[in-house]
Amino acid sequence: MSLWSSSTNHGGNEVAQSFQWEFGCARPETLGEGIAFGLFLFTSFQAALLFPDVTLIPQERAKLFPGILAGLSLAAAILLGNRSSASWTKAQIAVSAVLAALVGLSGLMSETWESSSLRGFVVITSGLGGFWCARILLRSPGRQWFFVGFCAALLFLIGLVGLFGYFHAGDIIAYLDVNPHPLASRMLLLSFAPIALIMLRRTLPAVVGLCLLVLSYSIFLFSNLRSAALIPIILALIAAAYRVVRLRYILIAFIPVMAALAFFFSHLPEIKRGLALEYEPAYYRIENYPFSLHVALKHPWLGIGLRAPRDSYLADYEMKYPYVTKEMFADSVRRIVTSENTYLNFMVDVGFPFLVLYLACLGWLFLNLIRASRTPVRFDCIPPLAILLSLTAGALHFLVLDGLLHPHVSWFFHVLLGLIPTGEAASDLR
Repeated sequence: MSLWSSSTNHGGNEVAQSFQWEFGCARPETLGEGIAFGLFLFTSFQAALLFPDVTLIPQERAKLFPGILAGLSLAAAILLGNRSSASWTKAQIAVSAVLAALVGLSGLMSETWESSSLRGFVVITSGLGGFWCARILLRSPGRQWFFVGFCAALLFLIGLVGLFGYFHAGDIIAYLDVNPHPLASRMLLLSFAPIALIMLRRTLPAVVGLCLLVLSYSIFLFSNLRSAALIPIILALIAAAYRVVRLRYILIAFIPVMAALAFFFSHLPEIKRGLALEYEPAYYRIENYPFSLHVALKHPWLGIGLRAPRDSYLADYEMKYPYVTKEMFADSVRRIVTSENTYLNFMVDVGFPFLVLYLACLGWLFLNLIRASRTPVRFDCIPPLAILLSLTAGALHFLVLDGLLHPHVSWFFHVLLGLIPTGEAASDLR
């Protein structure tokens, strides 16, 4: 009995003919392209494992090393990559330039212009670097599937290091990061690789993909992050709506997942399990919706600058959340600085024009991706549904994390955006 839904099963012969597991077809055509592709892979490795981790400016919190790596990868892709096969348009280039200019101007106009400009550099290089490297360097089917295998290996390494940290040092993030949220975000984005392997509908890749998803979910549970534990459930429902797998197997998997969730919530710290009204991550994120708008309306065009202090805007602000004092919230604002929400953060730090343009671009790309995901599964590209599920996970997680200010997260998010078929590539899928 087949595991796969009949609506997506085209038969083993067609799968074998549609795609061959030959990494030789991913070989760069020229030495220059090989250098660009190698640098792209090294940047992805560093983004996944944060190794090597180099501090270039002491006391500066902007992660310059991965930002510079991403910038070098972008430059190498443009100068050395096979640009004739790149799927780009003048409109995409113009939008990229405008977004970069808005971030640059925001940093220069900020009261903390040095730090905000450095952060702006990292945000732009990691975002545009990931997007355009994918557009230029991951055009061929062989290159795309090589990258799937590479990211699957990265996800496996993250899982191993995470489990080692948990059992050796008592914390999943001991050897991976300083905060579990960016780690979870990277893993959610990298989950496109095992999902793509499962959608190949071949036994060995499917088993590998399933094992990687189980390993990833165990890391989410050990991390004590409610968002990371619940978002995969939402993704499973989306996958079920696309009928990738037969409903009976989804229901069978539902039982152990619910048991794992019950165990997870029963072992959460009491303050997190009970959603205490005075719990800082809860009240800070809730209050930041009105407070972020309050700050943004004072600097609507270019914002206040990335990670610029916000406590001075509390003087004429009236609290909306009734269960904590203004003094408590002010202390949180001074320490945390950001909104802990990517979209609110862009609104406050970079301004409404950047936020509107960026969200419009995301919406257009997601529409292309949703259309592509409705077509029968093909194997001359990464299944669009695998990209859709991982990007949706990232976009949801950004509601509780300033994810795109982390270059390691931003890199993978924009690489996946760069893999979305648009224009002629999207038409070929229909």
